[in-house]
Parts: sequence; C-alpha cells; structure tokens
Amino acid sequence: MKSIIAISVVLLAVTAALTGCLPEPDNPMDPPDSVSSGALLVDTGYTKGSDGLWIYDNLGEYSAFTLHWEEVDNAAFYEVRASYQPITEENWDDAILMEVVPAPADSVDAFNVVEIQEEVCIKCGLCEVVCPMDAITIQGSGAIIDYERCTACGLCMDECPVDAITGTRNGQDYYFGVRAYFDQGVPDGTVLATDDAYRIIFFNTYLNYWGPTTKNCGRCQPGEDSLGCFAGCHILEDWLDQERTIFTGYGCQYDAIWQDTMGLGPIPFMVYIDYDRCVSCGVCFMECWNYNRVINPNPNPGENYEGLKSVMHRVVPSNWTSTQPLNPY
Repeated sequence: MKSIIAISVVLLAVTAALTGCLPEPDNPMDPPDSVSSGALLVDTGYTKGSDGLWIYDNLGEYSAFTLHWEEVDNAAFYEVRASYQPITEENWDDAILMEVVPAPADSVDAFNVVEIQEEVCIKCGLCEVVCPMDAITIQGSGAIIDYERCTACGLCMDECPVDAITGTRNGQDYYFGVRAYFDQGVPDGTVLATDDAYRIIFFNTYLNYWGPTTKNCGRCQPGEDSLGCFAGCHILEDWLDQERTIFTGYGCQYDAIWQDTMGLGPIPFMVYIDYDRCVSCGVCFMECWNYNRVINPNPNPGENYEGLKSVMHRVVPSNWTSTQPLNPY
C-alpha cells in the first residue's frame, strides 16, 4: 500500500511540474489549458455553462472555479474552501466555505456566492446603494440578495460597515483547499490544497466559430443595425442619440470598456476591457447576454433574445496580465 501511495505522489508531482510550466497562449482570444498546482487541479480558461444547443453555446456563463482531486477512500463528503492565503490544516477553519460535496466525488464547480449574515446586518442600506446590479433590497429582516441579478462583484462587501456580507467574488485571487470528511464528520488529516492562487475575470472574446447562438463579439458600431445589438454595442452605449430617446444599454460606469477604433489590435473594432479600471461588476456580462441585467429571465427557448454572449467568465492564475492593446483614450 505504501508503494502505491508513493508512486501516486510521484506521478502527481510530475504532472504538476509539467502542467505548471505551461505558458499562457500568445493569442488572448484562445482559452488556455488546465494548470496543475499542489494537490488540486484548477481549470483555467472560460468557465462552464448550462446546456445549450451546441458545445460553446453557454461557455463562460458560470461564475465558478472547476477543481479536481484524487478520490479519498471511505470519504462521506468533501468541503471546498477558499482563502486569500495558502490553505493549511492550521488555517482551514478560517477559510471561506464554498461547497459541500457528497462522496464519491473527485471534482466540483465551486461557485462564487455572496451571503448576508442576517444576525449581523444593521439594515443601513449602504449595500443597496452601491450594488451596480440593483440586486440588493432592504426588507424587514435586513438586506436581501436577488441572485438572479447578483454577479458576485463584492462591492457590497467593501461597503458594509459591520462585515455582515461574506463569500467569494470575481476579480479576487483565491487559494483553494479540499478536505475529506468521514462518518460522524471526522476530518481527514490531509488538506488537499493549491500552491497558487486563481481568480475569475470578465473577458470579451472573438472566437473563430459560429452557431445558432454566437460566441463572438459583434464589434457593433454606433448607428449600425448590427447583428444582435440593434443600434450599437450594448456594453458601450447608454443612449444612441443626443435626445436620449433610443436606449441601447447601461454601459460601463467605470469607463473600463473601450473599442479599438484605431486598429491597435489584430481585430477591427474589437471591444476590450481595461483591467486597471474594471471592478468585476458584471454589468457588461449581463448586457452582452441579455440586455436587461438578468440571466435567462425567460427559460422558454425562443421567447427571449439572449444576445451574443461574447463577454464570458474566465479563470486565470494570479500572475495573469492582459496582452490586449492598451486603451489610448
């Protein structure tokens, strides 16, 4: 048994070393491969999505990290946790609980989720004011989150004066850990953890395929009756005309979205994200997918127009930097 464990450890170490050395692709429009670090595998690239008409239909929909590990014998369930610091057995209880996974399991989609502790909330309303998605309302019991609108941007966490809002968020680097628990909740003595941190960003893409629902930036220009965006790009424009009679979308209140009208990059009129200004609020994601800030408001196929779905969630290592052209404006 010891020899089998030793061989497994060696194989895992070799795999981690080989995959950990894989560089990011030169083309920022191509999703990178998976990377391996420590005892956990963290998929990088565009996240998963709900089932669609074809394989790419809802790619990048989920705000979730996909983790893989080796199955632990006789485990009853697993806890998946995230932390700003590398996770160890000593700080395990302080890490943020993301998922509880029944055994048998060797992988999970660990979703970002923002939660409000009702017993701590003082109903001050600051979170309601700061939320860019209008996803929070103050009711009798305190602040309530509408998860159909919440994009896990975490701005409410920053604003809360009593730390009543907890969870994980887009744009923040996290280390991950998985721990097996046996019957009666007895924890395994070993914590499977990543050596490196990862985060979820929003990324506007242009991919070389086409289908019933596209995964392409339409590169829409103001004034065009272009594909999908009836009078211009919905993540760039607030109003098409100076009289403010034709509404085309909410735009980016942080001026983090810009269009390459000068030909600085390889794709004419491509729409890019300025990551120095982006706060991962997700407005561009919601607008590009549905034009009304709600994911799949009508689940019946054909009864609502869902847009180009070009802005997607993408998992990147903590040391990732954009290779897109810089915003000249």
